[in-house]
Amino acid sequence: MLADQLQAMKRRALDEIRGTSADVKTSLQPQDHEVQSHADEAEAERLGDVRFAEIEIDRARLLDIEQAEQRMADGRYGVCADCGDAIPRERLLAQPAAIRCAACQTAAENKLRRP
Repeated sequence: MLADQLQAMKRRALDEIRGTSADVKTSLQPQDHEVQSHADEAEAERLGDVRFAEIEIDRARLLDIEQAEQRMADGRYGVCADCGDAIPRERLLAQPAAIRCAACQTAAENKLRRP
């Protein structure tokens, strides 16, 4: 069940990457028949930046999924990377690529927030 969920997430991430990549290529094509203002050019550049950011997010999600699949193959799936305890099934159902139990994830996020 969790392996199927990871596969579905992987397919969605790949589809989103392909779709966004195609959108970026289309938006970068010159439109000879249109008069472009500086505002139009700035908006096109902003949209391109947003699409590239979306691709990076999707790539990171894809990497997380592939790492979860590797942990599954190695027999390490569902074990917290920090404390070594089992990650509750409910958490894995909600976040199949989770590498930490909820307590350790909260602690890791709190460390990142501290200046």
